[in-house]
Amino acid sequence: MKSEDLVRSLANELEPVRRLSSVEWRTAVWIAVAVCCAALGTWALGPRADLSAKLRDPVYLGESALLFLIFVLSARSAFHLSVPGAERSTQARALPIAGLLVWAGLLAVNHPAEAMAAPAGWSCVLKMICVVLTPSLAVLYMLRKGAPLSPGWTGWFGLLSAGSLALLGTRILCSKDGLQHVLFWHLAPLLLATFVGIHLGRWLFNRPLALPRGDSGGARGSFG
Repeated sequence: MKSEDLVRSLANELEPVRRLSSVEWRTAVWIAVAVCCAALGTWALGPRADLSAKLRDPVYLGESALLFLIFVLSARSAFHLSVPGAERSTQARALPIAGLLVWAGLLAVNHPAEAMAAPAGWSCVLKMICVVLTPSLAVLYMLRKGAPLSPGWTGWFGLLSAGSLALLGTRILCSKDGLQHVLFWHLAPLLLATFVGIHLGRWLFNRPLALPRGDSGGARGSFG
């Protein structure tokens, strides 16, 4: 086959592709979707009875604000990592991790340890899953539309972001503030989710994305 025929053949088989929106726009879209889902889930499950009093507690508000900041910074890192050439600096990627460590430190300083072993909190884990499931699926879908060069890190930050929002929602739902309970039944599931995110990213983001034939509406990058 002549080179001209080969080029013509390849050109005829190409499908129209719609470019991805900017990293900042896709991050903002996912943050809005995730916050709406978490708010609906929290409202449906019912907030803690003492929420009005906790909203006047500066420690509670500070911890909640820090969790929301981790959620936003992790989302930005995940979406930057999903686009080659838009990778963020090592310092920027370290900010969500540092924020999580600071949050755990504040927790240890400001919350008393229970006198006995923390009671089972499987209901908290179930609530976290309910709050985080739809945002997690959405972020994985959107990240896969890119081309992550570091799939493990991308998956880690994606689920760290979704998990931080779920942890914030659980702190609004659960009235147990004891140190052991929060560490074992709130923070530990988040860390487990990020570990799963590493392996999901390595598996999901390295798989070829099948593009449906047809107009550009179904092409890579049509979501966000």
